[in-house]
Amino acid sequence: MSQRSEGGFVAIEFALGLGLLVIPVALVVLTLPGWSERQATARAVSREVARQAAREGICDVSVARATAASMAVNLGVPSRDLVVDLACVAGSVLPPGGDVEARVTVAMPAVLLPGIGAVGAWSWTARHREPIDRYAAAP
Repeated sequence: MSQRSEGGFVAIEFALGLGLLVIPVALVVLTLPGWSERQATARAVSREVARQAAREGICDVSVARATAASMAVNLGVPSRDLVVDLACVAGSVLPPGGDVEARVTVAMPAVLLPGIGAVGAWSWTARHREPIDRYAAAP
């Protein structure tokens, strides 16, 4: 029997295995926490913006956006990645006993590499509906 040298195939198999299996899995593992963080941020911002509008009783989009920008920075998400909208007429007084809904859309990077940056993106929207106190206008 003759013994053949198969040392050259090991290097090729290692490179292919690393490139086709390990690297994509590592990219997904590095990206998943960023998605979760941005979803949690969008939920928290939508909840707080809706509560603030319901408490004040006025649909003020500029105040909502300022609150969202401040919260986003504090939670580690760039404020440019958030879009805030209130489901009411801007500047109007909210009716007692009604609801106000805040929608926050956040950009989700398809692949997020810490220290390097993001590649591609899609968006995710969080909604929160807050009831307005029906007795707020009572004397």
